[in-house]
Amino acid sequence: MKKNIKVILREFIENRIENTGSDRKVDYMQKKAVKNSKYPEATEKVSFMKDKIESKVKNAYEDITGEEPVNDDNIVITVDDNIKDGKIGSFKHPRNEKDLGVMKIHPKALKDTEYVKDIIKHELIHAAHGVEDEEARNHGGIFQDLADRVGLPQKYRK
Repeated sequence: MKKNIKVILREFIENRIENTGSDRKVDYMQKKAVKNSKYPEATEKVSFMKDKIESKVKNAYEDITGEEPVNDDNIVITVDDNIKDGKIGSFKHPRNEKDLGVMKIHPKALKDTEYVKDIIKHELIHAAHGVEDEEARNHGGIFQDLADRVGLPQKYRK
């Protein structure tokens, strides 16, 4: 019974947040990501860093394309050691308009703040162009233009 009540309340809260604005949903889900993270302090720190970098990527995308980024205000970030081998960061595009994008940073990256910022830039560039642009997904075309504009070093463009 308790479990059913929790599920109903969670659905009610998430639906209510969805209906009152995307920003509130992202804020709620980001707080939830911090709370549920194995690395809550680090997740909170990278979330703050993402928020500062996000506007640079958004502005660069708008300057280059004349359009708004595909995903810029619906991204939750977390520090997570459950990332594919050989990767230090990842971005999972939302499946639909109600879904959120999920960015992950491996805890190994946390030793160097500038490195974390570069990982966030790289993943936000992927978020900006969306999943449909295969050239950009493979780090070509607009990915390189955005990387130039936001100051992503060459060594992190692959």
